[in-house]
Amino acid sequence: MNHDQLDVKLRTLTDRELYYQAHPSSRSATYDSLKKIVHDGQEVYVFQDMIAEKDNITISKHTRFAEVPLHIHTFIELSFVYSGQCAQIINGKKVTLKQGQICIVDTGVPHAILPTSDDDVIINMLIRKKYFSSSFLSKLANNGILSHFLANAISDRQNHNRYIIFHSENNSNIPILMRQLLCEYYDQSLGSSEMMDSYMLLIFYELLRVFQYDTNRPRPLTQNKVTIIEILKYIENHYMDCTLTSTADHFNFNPNYLSTLIKKTTGQTFKDLVQSEKLNYCSFLLANTDRPVYDIASSTGHSNLSFFYKKFQDHFGITPQQYREQHTTKFQE
Repeated sequence: MNHDQLDVKLRTLTDRELYYQAHPSSRSATYDSLKKIVHDGQEVYVFQDMIAEKDNITISKHTRFAEVPLHIHTFIELSFVYSGQCAQIINGKKVTLKQGQICIVDTGVPHAILPTSDDDVIINMLIRKKYFSSSFLSKLANNGILSHFLANAISDRQNHNRYIIFHSENNSNIPILMRQLLCEYYDQSLGSSEMMDSYMLLIFYELLRVFQYDTNRPRPLTQNKVTIIEILKYIENHYMDCTLTSTADHFNFNPNYLSTLIKKTTGQTFKDLVQSEKLNYCSFLLANTDRPVYDIASSTGHSNLSFFYKKFQDHFGITPQQYREQHTTKFQE
């Protein structure tokens, strides 16, 4: 399947779409058999078991002209506006996505999709949470605080009341990667699964590059014209010597306010973020130099070697020596 064939497939009206186009006032009985619960004081449908047992991802084209009622689901949902636009109600807020934009909705987030028109082609990806705890996510996680922030936002948060909008409408690579991914999905052959994983990884790298987001949370930083991303970048660039106080001073914040903001937004403490960056740097030195472990630990301020070993193993799941053995490169003599 090539891109032109894909475009024809996506724009051709299905039987269900033709029905809803001809009967705009009708309501689908599809949802009547689904479980309903009371969530935050409102009745919502529960969408579950919508991904084949053997798969981690299910991709489908949203049915045009029909409204999807308020619901939550047990999987991550990624929506890509292939064409036109898509209006949704997420956590009580109306959000309109433009062509090229992507929205990721976490589990347990009440949302509804308003009726779409003929030109509105929306691609929905239903993704199991375990997909983001696999080697796929570990590749992103090695990219520092920003990718940790994304990973935390869509996977392991304790309070699943979040959605992220990526303002990717001006990114020229994402539509191409999405089309390639869809061609592999709809016309699978040898290696399609691996190809799809690779395209997903590339798409997420592109999303990290255009990481501007809207959430249902109030944004107290707007007043100061500073975003949490700028704060995370600052920590990433100054983790060797920055403190909570120095970082707060840099952004003209109260340290307690900054500490609370970081914890609420990322799910981690300021100290956790700095420690994570230091350990990532140590892992780089282990894999690419022959410096002794105690010297590497000391270079990042870990004077207590036992404490360093414990933190490193908590972070990577293996000891520094085991990491070196698994990731080492040949040093030049």
